[in-house]
Amino acid sequence: MFILAACSDGPSSHGSEEATVAAETGQAAPLPKDVIYAAHPLISGKLYSHPDFKAQTITYFDTSQQVYVLDTADVMFVKARVSRDTTSYTGYITKTILPERQREVKK
Repeated sequence: MFILAACSDGPSSHGSEEATVAAETGQAAPLPKDVIYAAHPLISGKLYSHPDFKAQTITYFDTSQQVYVLDTADVMFVKARVSRDTTSYTGYITKTILPERQREVKK
């Protein structure tokens, strides 16, 4: 009798495993550690290189794309990550085009 076993010495992708489990269970996939929250913008907009409306436009996004919010310290802008095709872009978008975020009540 022969017993065959396979082992993988390569790196495992725990993120994709979590996403697969989330997809199979109907739960949302966990956010990356640097992300505060994720949202779909209310209107289409621009991702700017700096928190200024006169800054260079990095890319455009629409309401179907998910925006990952990384920092909310600026008064008018949030630092955000937008994925387009297979590339992720990080820059700034205006806070007014994001839906109001519900504050969690701690018990």
